[in-house]
Amino acid sequence: MKYLVGIDLGTSSVKTILMNTEGEIIGKEQEGFEINIPKKGYAEQSPENWWNATAKALRKMVKKADLNPSLISGIGLSGQMHGLVMLDKKGDLVRPAIIWSDQRSKEQASRINDLIQKEKVTDSMFNSVSTGFAISSLLWVKENEPANYNLTDKVLLPKDYIRFKLTGKIAVEATDASSTLAFNIRERKWAFFLTKKLDIRDELFPECYEPCEIAGEVTREAANQTYLTEQTPVVFGGGDQFMQAIGNGVVTPGVISSNIGTGGQIAVMVNKPLYDVELRTNTFCHIAPNSWNIQGSSLNSGLSLRWLKEKILQKEDNFKTLTARTEKIKPGSDGLIFLPYLTGERTPHLDPNAKGIFFGLTLEHSTDHFVRAVMEGVIYSLRDSLEIIKSLGIQSDKIIASGGGAKSKVWLQIQADIFNKPVYTTNSIEEASIGAAIIAGVGIGIYSSLEQACNKIISYNSEVMYPNEENVLIYDYYYNLFKELYKRNKELFLV
Repeated sequence: MKYLVGIDLGTSSVKTILMNTEGEIIGKEQEGFEINIPKKGYAEQSPENWWNATAKALRKMVKKADLNPSLISGIGLSGQMHGLVMLDKKGDLVRPAIIWSDQRSKEQASRINDLIQKEKVTDSMFNSVSTGFAISSLLWVKENEPANYNLTDKVLLPKDYIRFKLTGKIAVEATDASSTLAFNIRERKWAFFLTKKLDIRDELFPECYEPCEIAGEVTREAANQTYLTEQTPVVFGGGDQFMQAIGNGVVTPGVISSNIGTGGQIAVMVNKPLYDVELRTNTFCHIAPNSWNIQGSSLNSGLSLRWLKEKILQKEDNFKTLTARTEKIKPGSDGLIFLPYLTGERTPHLDPNAKGIFFGLTLEHSTDHFVRAVMEGVIYSLRDSLEIIKSLGIQSDKIIASGGGAKSKVWLQIQADIFNKPVYTTNSIEEASIGAAIIAGVGIGIYSSLEQACNKIISYNSEVMYPNEENVLIYDYYYNLFKELYKRNKELFLV
């Protein structure tokens, strides 16, 4: 029997899975790490902490599985997107990584967006730039930390650093590279016409490959640190949203995925280069050539519920208990509406100054009302993205839910009611890690295609959440109020 490893580098932890080629999970581990906030609006992490956590998780997993690691045929990677890792000529870190939720580069992002419009290159870029994207973070470093910029020889995405530590080779792949916004999305190559205008050195950007290509092999040093076998093939993999899609079996156009992690995403695969002309969503390169992923992103999805639990309610309850208790609260939370813009918002407003709001408070509202209002507010925010995708002519009668939002029956029903679509879940665990393992299998030839692998490995839960017609009407009413909250408070967010 052959085995595959999937590594998913998230925002708060790294997850590893070991599965056989039939899709049976033999082992899994998770190791956490912190987000550092040296100043208000900053978000940084230590790539060395990422690697140490990854190596520890792999050691524990291999040891517990009691498996000869030489039976592991391939390793694939998934990772948090957009972040900036800077290496010097020796491959040493220049500074901590600036990750996707960082807000420091507001001014740089605004200038880059103005440049994209001025140069009339939206038809190749497909996107506007947000704070936390690698290109705006890199420009910030150039202008505010020139010594660090001058020391930098190459820039990577977060998961690329893990692959570098595994193989000793510096490179990127198209899905994650496209999320830097230093990338020509239409042609799947670096957008040097843009970086030249920003006076950013071309040589900072490593060679770019396709996700299913073999990146290298595990080095002796990495083998010693991870208990893997030297020379095990490592496949490039992709950004976590793309690996999540594979782990959910979404590898053909037309199926919409709804993922709730720290942030939240509504995404759909397309086989033609569509994009929102108002640039409210993102269109990135998907796994296969001539495929793209249209994605709307909420910065504060699971993060909002965690904030409420830990910072406000200070509850000892786990999330399952916390969300289950809201079942007795009526849809609409008796008029309590939550705007989940705790760290600004990306889709549809692209506004780093946006703030969170609880609206409609009365003496009748309880703790459980607050919890349900947060859950509903997160889905209202994701519906904003779904409405844009529908406006592009993309229709789907099926939504696949994943992440924390798929682990709560109440939250699944809220999704079905607010989206007004049936919501399905897979029987998989850790979908992004499974996606990474699948892509490893495709890359080394165990599976003939992603479709063949997913048909073999991914199965769906028999329980489907269907929309309740009465709830749909209630949520339509409150969704319209939700949209007004941002419009009427936008100027106040600047105060």
